[in-house]
Amino acid sequence: MSLTITRKDFPGQPILLIRRRIARGDLSAMLAECFGALFGHGQRSGLPIAGWPLARYVAMGPGLWTVEAAMPLASPAPAAGDMQPGSLPTGPTAFAVHVGAYEQLPETHAAIERWIELQGYQAAGAPWESYVTDPAQHPDPKDWRTEVYWPLAQTPSR
Repeated sequence: MSLTITRKDFPGQPILLIRRRIARGDLSAMLAECFGALFGHGQRSGLPIAGWPLARYVAMGPGLWTVEAAMPLASPAPAAGDMQPGSLPTGPTAFAVHVGAYEQLPETHAAIERWIELQGYQAAGAPWESYVTDPAQHPDPKDWRTEVYWPLAQTPSR
């Protein structure tokens, strides 16, 4: 796997999200259901959608994960049912573009964690993935692109 990891300043981003506590094996189905609900609501309501669907990993344990499926927006939107307003943080991130199947994303996250440690940074919040490529339009996983962000403390700990 050829992967470039860099420090990237993220400008912040309003989002509308659905948070669920799920088993790891339920992730794909949960994201598909939630993205459909979020983007359907966004289009029906005329929300200013400003990017690709994303998943933020709030907590990951051996049994259950807390995951937020989200839709990025140009400006904040009100809650609607189980959809809640939120935001992605402003500030430095460890950033990489994962190329390939979603099943290999844990390898990219592991590489970013190692990079953070080697660079003397500390993670400072929940990582997220932005799904740049729509598998319905590009069915071959080798064509899929996923942006991966890990929020960092402002300065290295060294």
